[in-house]
Amino acid sequence: MLEQLGYLTKVLAGVLVLILLGLASLELPSLSRPAGQWAVLLLAAASGLLGWVALGRLRRLDELQRQMHGRACQWALGFGLLALLAASALQTLGFSPPMHPLVLAGTLVAAWGVGLCITHHRLS
Repeated sequence: MLEQLGYLTKVLAGVLVLILLGLASLELPSLSRPAGQWAVLLLAAASGLLGWVALGRLRRLDELQRQMHGRACQWALGFGLLALLAASALQTLGFSPPMHPLVLAGTLVAAWGVGLCITHHRLS
């Protein structure tokens, strides 16, 4: 139980960092040119570091955990594509304003979480 809580804490911390990076990127247009360039470099470095940490974590997972994450990614891709198709149809028909790219990213992260829950439930 304690191992699962630690793992969940690491996953949620990673998602929180992704959310914070996304929110920080929304402020880039309001910065002056020199500050904006440094902010872009800082955000790119933070994103690269997060990706490197995530890949290192993925390499240390056992085979069952890798399969669970792979299946969760499959669920996320399916849910994400359906959500994108629905949003595109609503925008084309004039029922919805243009969607911000962070909404799509948030949808993919949420769909990955749902896919991980579904996969865990099926294997339990």
